[in-house]
Amino acid sequence: MTGPAPSLANEAKSTGDLSRLVFNTEYRSLKEDPAGAFYSRCLHSATTYKRAVGYFRSSVYLVVGPSVVAFAQNGGRIRLICSPELSPEDLDGIASGYAKRSEILRLRLVADIDRMLAEEGTSNSTRVLASLVAASVLDVRLAVRADRKGLYHEKIGVFGDARGNKVSFKGSANETWNGWHADGNFESIEVFCSWRGGLEQERVRRHEEHFDSLWSGRDAAIDVFEFPEGALNHLKKAALKGGLDAVDVQDNPPPSGRRSPLAHQSNAISGWVANGYRGIFEHATGSGKTYTAILAIRDHVDEGKPAIVLVPSKLLLDQWADEVRAEIPRAALLLAGAGHTGWKSGGRLSAMTADGKNLGGRLVLATMQTASSEAFRSQVSGGDHLLVVVDEVHQIGSPSNARFFEIEAGRRLGLSATPQRYGDPDGTQAIFDYFGNVIPPTITLQDAIKAGRLVEYEYYPHAINLTAAEADEWAEISRRIRTEVARQPEDGVGKKVLTEKVKLLLIRRSRIAKKAAKKLDLAREIVRSEFATGQHWLLYCEDADQLCGVMSALKADGFDPIEYHSSMTSDRDATMAWFRTFGGPLVSIRCLDEGVDIPAVSHALILASSQNPRQFIQRRGRVLRKSSEKMFAVIHDAIVVPITLYDDPDQAALLRSELARSIEFADHAINKMAGAELRRIAAEVGIAAGDLADYGLEEDNDDEE
Repeated sequence: MTGPAPSLANEAKSTGDLSRLVFNTEYRSLKEDPAGAFYSRCLHSATTYKRAVGYFRSSVYLVVGPSVVAFAQNGGRIRLICSPELSPEDLDGIASGYAKRSEILRLRLVADIDRMLAEEGTSNSTRVLASLVAASVLDVRLAVRADRKGLYHEKIGVFGDARGNKVSFKGSANETWNGWHADGNFESIEVFCSWRGGLEQERVRRHEEHFDSLWSGRDAAIDVFEFPEGALNHLKKAALKGGLDAVDVQDNPPPSGRRSPLAHQSNAISGWVANGYRGIFEHATGSGKTYTAILAIRDHVDEGKPAIVLVPSKLLLDQWADEVRAEIPRAALLLAGAGHTGWKSGGRLSAMTADGKNLGGRLVLATMQTASSEAFRSQVSGGDHLLVVVDEVHQIGSPSNARFFEIEAGRRLGLSATPQRYGDPDGTQAIFDYFGNVIPPTITLQDAIKAGRLVEYEYYPHAINLTAAEADEWAEISRRIRTEVARQPEDGVGKKVLTEKVKLLLIRRSRIAKKAAKKLDLAREIVRSEFATGQHWLLYCEDADQLCGVMSALKADGFDPIEYHSSMTSDRDATMAWFRTFGGPLVSIRCLDEGVDIPAVSHALILASSQNPRQFIQRRGRVLRKSSEKMFAVIHDAIVVPITLYDDPDQAALLRSELARSIEFADHAINKMAGAELRRIAAEVGIAAGDLADYGLEEDNDDEE
C-alpha cells in the first residue's frame, strides 16, 4: 500500500483504535516520513508501546514530542529495552557479579545523563525523558549479549490499543533523533498489522512474544537488567517541575546538524580550498577549530568520499566521535584505537577508505598511535580521493607517529594552536612538508578572548625555592649539559646541535623544578585559603608521584580531591562526569592538556609546567573556556625562583625558563601587577626582556593506544 497518510486532525475519530488507521507496509526516510506518517499516528491511538532497540537517545522526543506527550496524557505506557554504550572492560565487569554490574551501569548511565543535560542540543529532550520516567510513563531496561560478544542491536517495536489491536515494525531505525527525523539517517522499517490477518498477524504475535521474553528475562541469549536505581533517581532529578504539562517541544526544534559557521571559520575553509585543499589552521583553544574542520570534512564526505581524522588520545577520540555523529549523521563512522578494534576485520578499513562515490560518505576516526602502525597503514586505500585531518597536528611529527606520512591523500588539513614542534626542527619540517603552510590569519588566545570566545582571567604567580639538595642536582646536570654541548659540532648557522643525550639531560633537569618539594606545601596553602565548595579546580602535576603527594595532602586537610590520569584504574568518563556536575579539586597529569572541553573549570593551579610554550598555552586555554556559571577565571602558578639571584648562571637559567611562561601569562591577565613584579625580578638577575623568548623541548604523549 502506498499514498499519503491522513492528517492527525482527520483521524481524531480513530483515536484509541489502531485498526482505523491506514498504514503502508514499509516506510523509508526522505520518502514516506516514518516519524510523521507512522510513529506519531500510532502514538495518538495506542495505549502501549513496546520497543527493543540497539541504541536510545532522548533526542527522539524532539521529533515526535507532542505525540509522546499526548500518548502519556491519554494513559499510555512505554516499555523500552535498549543497549547501553559499554567498553570491553565494562562488559568484563558486568560478568563478575550483581553488585559490580549495577555500579558499572550506574556510573556509565549517570555520566551519559550528565552529558546530555550539559549540552544545549539535548538538555531539553533529556528533561522530557526524565519527566516521562518520573510520571511512570516510561520504563527502561538494559540489554547485553549473554556471551558479552558484540552489541545487542535488535530493532523491533509493538504498539497496542485498548481494543487488542497491535501494530509491529522492524527495520534499521534506532530510537534516536537520527533514526526518525528527515534530516537524520536514511532508514527503513517494515510494518505489520494484526487486523490484516494471515502472515502479518503471525509476525505481530511473534514480535510481541519475543519482546515479552526479553523483558521477563526468559531469553537465554540476552541478559536484561533493571535500570540501576541510583541512575534512575539521578535522571528523575532532571524532570520538569510542572511534569508533562510543562513540556513545550515545539519551542525546542531538533538539531539540524547544520550550525552556522562564524566568519573566521568560513574564511579559514575558503583559504584552505584556495591553497589546493592543503594547510594548517593555527587556531587557539576556544576558537572552534574542531567545528571548522568538520565543515571541510562534511563537504568532502557529502561528495561520497572517505576521510580519516587522527587524534592523539582516547579523550579526543570520544569528543570527536560525539561531534561527528551530531554534525555529519549520514556518514558511516569507523573508530580505530583506544579499545576500538573493528577496523582490523578483513577488508573493513580498506573499504572505508576506498575510492568510489557509490560507497557513500565515510569517516575513519583513529588515534595517531594506531594509525601509524603497519597494520593500519597497510589497509588504507590512499589517493587523491582521500581527506586526512589531524587534530593537535604537532603530535603527528614525532618519530613514531610520522610514519603515517606514507599515506597519500589529495586533501590534507592540520589543526593546532601551536603547530611547531619545539626543539624538533626535523619533526616540524615533516609536518609542513605533508600538510603545507599555515592558512592565514592565525587566531591567538588573545584574539579568542577579545572576541568573547574565552573569558578573561586573573593571574597569581607564587614564588618558591629549590631545596639545597635540588639546587645541587640542578647544578650537576647543568655541568653535564655544558660538557656534552661543548663536544658537539655547529650547524650551518653557527648553532650547536642538540643530541638526544642533551635533550634527555635538559628534560631531566627541568623535572627538578617541576617536582620541587616546596610545591606540595604551596598547593595545600592555596587550596585551603581559596577553594570554595562547588568550584571546579584543576591542579596540574608532573607525574604520578607528585599527584599522589598532592592527593594525600589535600585529603589530610579534609578535602575530597579527584584524580584523573591516563593510567587510572577507575572509569575516566565517569570521573569527568562527576567533576563536571559536582566540582572539586581535580588533580591531573598532562593527559588533560589537549582538547578536553571542561568549560565549568574556574580555577587552575599549575604545579608543573614545561619550558614548552604549547603546554602553558593549552593549560591557560583549558581554564578560560566559557561557561554560564563564570565571568572570569583564576590561575595560580608555582614559579621556582633561585635561592640567590647573583653569581649563579645555572640558577639564572632556571629563572629564565620560569619567567618566559609567567610573564606571558601576566601580560594578558586582568590584574597587571604580577607582570611588573616578575620583570623586576628578571632585571635584578640581569635577564633582559628579549632573553625571555619561548623555547623548550617537545615531550610527546605516546601512551594512548
